[in-house]
Amino acid sequence: MTQDQLSARTSRGAKLSIFFGTEMWERYGFYIVQSLLALYLSSQLHLSDAYIYTLVGSFTALTYISPIIGGWIADYFIGQKKAVLLGGILLFGSYILLAFALSLSHLLLAFASIAMGTGLLKPSISSLLGRQYLLRDPRRDSAFTIFYLGITSGIILGTTLPSKLQECFGWQACFFSAAIGMLLAIFIFSMGVKFLDIQEYAVLKFSKKISALSALLIIIISYFVFYLLLSLPYLAHIFFIFIMFFGLGLVLKIALKEQGDQRRKTLCLFILFIISGLFWAFYFQMFMLLTLFITRTVESQIFHINFPAPYYVAVESFGMLVFGLALSKLWLKLGKNNQNKKSNPAFEISVKFFFSIVFMFLSYFLILIFAHSESNLLISPWPILLAYLLISMAELLLSPIGLAAVTRLARPKVVSTLMGVFFVSLGVGGFLSGQLAKLTVISHTQTENLMLVKNIYFHGFLHMVYLLLGLVCLAGLACFLIKSLSKNINWDF
Repeated sequence: MTQDQLSARTSRGAKLSIFFGTEMWERYGFYIVQSLLALYLSSQLHLSDAYIYTLVGSFTALTYISPIIGGWIADYFIGQKKAVLLGGILLFGSYILLAFALSLSHLLLAFASIAMGTGLLKPSISSLLGRQYLLRDPRRDSAFTIFYLGITSGIILGTTLPSKLQECFGWQACFFSAAIGMLLAIFIFSMGVKFLDIQEYAVLKFSKKISALSALLIIIISYFVFYLLLSLPYLAHIFFIFIMFFGLGLVLKIALKEQGDQRRKTLCLFILFIISGLFWAFYFQMFMLLTLFITRTVESQIFHINFPAPYYVAVESFGMLVFGLALSKLWLKLGKNNQNKKSNPAFEISVKFFFSIVFMFLSYFLILIFAHSESNLLISPWPILLAYLLISMAELLLSPIGLAAVTRLARPKVVSTLMGVFFVSLGVGGFLSGQLAKLTVISHTQTENLMLVKNIYFHGFLHMVYLLLGLVCLAGLACFLIKSLSKNINWDF
């Protein structure tokens, strides 16, 4: 290895560590809110299941739909690096507001701000990582998987430590710790920008003053709209249906403006985005339906140690760390083996998406089996833990692969916008998850009858297993469509 090659490798490693650390602490704060929100609304505000599912679903949807706005702001007005820093500052302020919120309206203001901050930060930091690798570099999927392990580390911290903080110091301490985590993320990224040559995609066309004012105006309008959507559930339903078609229409519009191989690459992304949105509808049940299901019907201790619902998310994330390290090495090895062969990256991505749906189906099928019980006893936590590990495999086969797919298949000029559309698919999944969760709405009086509660959950899971079986078939069909669409594409450009 030459000195230049060693220097380049060291530089990429340093940059990857910056992205890893930034995203780890950003996710720490976000998952404090995400994992505890349903429990907080149920136990502290005593809201109904139906309203909780609607609010959590809408909040989840907004946090993943907002990246299309944040990606647009980054691409055309302020660049990816400034977008990450601005998003971090907004998130810090959001968690401070959340810690001192005195009413539901204050919470909604904080949720709207969290959605906006996430929208600025998420697509830009993923785009920046992709910018550090050449298109055919076999290290790309490996780097994104390692980057995703940073996300996973933050999730583990954000789903375990806050439960102890809440137990010892109350809910306010949980949300305040999220603000501290965001400060660490801002510091890490600022040091990376200052000392490392982190290149970005954006080529800005406007003056700094016009760009800053335009970005500020878009952020203010978006924030106001987000607050309205969180406050008015029926308006939110109309909006999310519209944004689903808007996101898919945007991808098609971009594809129609392109020619040849690039058009076919973008159409492959279109198909992948559809599978992604449906996948997340089941994944996000961990923070809605599955959270309340575990709290109400599953034994609360493992080896005489208290094991609340957020800990299961930590187990899922720990599974991602273990499986992710193995998959990272596997993708790197397969990438090197295929480097001199006529591989079809788009088809390979679609196969990974297919298996992610298969693992999700298996996880819900396992939960369904053990939810079916005529006894008045709580369900053992062990099969639920196994189901969460299956979900971790499902996530690893779709989410980091999807991030890498956007940077591989999209034109550089629109990569942040299409990264935003990928996150829109998560947002659509978040909205759909809220609707799916309503299959198991349980009133406060019904929670006292364990057999009745388990029966309601069983029938809800049965419907979800049927839907997942259909999704497995759809994902298989998508593989064949993408293989045909991407045939003979020149992957050198």
